[in-house]
Amino acid sequence: MLGNRLKNEIADLILSGRMWPGERLDEQSLASRFGVSRTPVREALQQLGAAGLVEMRPRRSARVRALSMPELESSFEAMGEIEAICARYAAERMTQAERISLKLLIDQSRIASEQGDRVTSRDLDARIHALLHTGAHNEALCSIANEMRMRVELYSSAPYTLPNFDTQLHVPHSQHEQIVEAVLNRDPEAAHRLMIDHIGGSFLVVKGILEQGSALATAGGDEPVERHSYGYVGRFFGDTAAKARSGLTGQTIARPFDPSGPAAGSSGQGSA
Repeated sequence: MLGNRLKNEIADLILSGRMWPGERLDEQSLASRFGVSRTPVREALQQLGAAGLVEMRPRRSARVRALSMPELESSFEAMGEIEAICARYAAERMTQAERISLKLLIDQSRIASEQGDRVTSRDLDARIHALLHTGAHNEALCSIANEMRMRVELYSSAPYTLPNFDTQLHVPHSQHEQIVEAVLNRDPEAAHRLMIDHIGGSFLVVKGILEQGSALATAGGDEPVERHSYGYVGRFFGDTAAKARSGLTGQTIARPFDPSGPAAGSSGQGSA
């Protein structure tokens, strides 16, 4: 279906970082880009608006939605719970074929991690989570999980995509490996707990990037912001980074997002 294809293609422009939070989404420009009329483009943008990726504005162009820090915090919390349920159900319900596929993906992830391949690692990260969604064998839950990941993907993938960022790929790989092991061992309790810790740790990394980026963007000094490993994100995430720096982080979230909890124990970077 044309509308669904366009939705996915526009979402890919956003989630890959080729379009930034706050950037205008002009219907005519997008129609020309994809060789279609404005009507299917408008329908695709409305679908992305419902998913929380695009901000629809009356009598004005839509734009890529920039989440505030409270929105980002609550979105990660919700995603952590949803992903954890998917992992729990996957441990109980995955078919043998799906289990073999999951084992192959984590083996590929190990190789990509050892080679320092951020692009492949990011792709495998998404594929592992997607397989856990479908492996839960609950269509409604899978749909919600996919929408939640789309909502935060631009932020959660930052450790993989930011230029000059020293991503420690062994950290998210190790977390995924533990989750996959629990699923393959048919241990729903462990799969649920490990997934919550994984998503919680990812949120803390993203929050740290936003805070560091905003601090550098406002601190001045001799070193140009764009040359620092965090400098790019201060502009990339705009208001969200500024609010992180100013302390407008919303209500305190209980574990797993509590920095004193196990999810914060990792010293490296990770992605949800």
